[in-house]
Amino acid sequence: MTLDYGSFAKASTLIHLVQGSALVLLGAAEAYSLDNPGRKAALAGPAALLLAAVAMPALIMALPAGWSLDGLRLALEVRRGFMIFFAFACLFGAAGLSRLTQLALGKTNGGWQTMFFGFLVLIGLLYFLLPYRVNEEAMREVLVWHAAVGATLLLAVALKAAHSFSGRRALHVAWAVLLMMAGLQLLTYQESPGSYGLRLVTMESAPPPVPALKNARPADKERPAR
Repeated sequence: MTLDYGSFAKASTLIHLVQGSALVLLGAAEAYSLDNPGRKAALAGPAALLLAAVAMPALIMALPAGWSLDGLRLALEVRRGFMIFFAFACLFGAAGLSRLTQLALGKTNGGWQTMFFGFLVLIGLLYFLLPYRVNEEAMREVLVWHAAVGATLLLAVALKAAHSFSGRRALHVAWAVLLMMAGLQLLTYQESPGSYGLRLVTMESAPPPVPALKNARPADKERPAR
């Protein structure tokens, strides 16, 4: 089976697009529900997270794997770092389900909200680990992008947690805005072909050493001119 290494970068770009869309919709739903309380508007956020959780593994199956289990096995053997996107899918799905359960129960606080925050924190931390799953030459650029996304998401959760205790409107607005900012950062991300491309190493062989001559007579010293 032939493996298209370019498909890894395409899949990664689309996965970031899916993640960004989910966070933008989550932030927009949170902002809208502040002045328009009701379950229907708030449901858009967790629904977007759940759709992203389904779309991420589907994109991996469609592009690197070619809708084949053997292709998926080969793709993950060649690029084990790509498995981090399955972890993202699990965390996005868990966050969506937690938030959905909280809304269904009609509770503003409690254990389900704490779980929702916890999964978002894990997602934020995972963005700091993703750069260490790409090729070394692309690591620095990837780290800058994903550190910014992770830090924005973690700050958003911190502000929302503070809002849960204080009830200040500005904190809820900041939470929603930061969610959308993290999403926009992901929407504008373009994966470099070198992040998951085939690495070629050029090796040059040194010339063999010249063997020393046995019983070689030392060169005669030059006599000084008279």
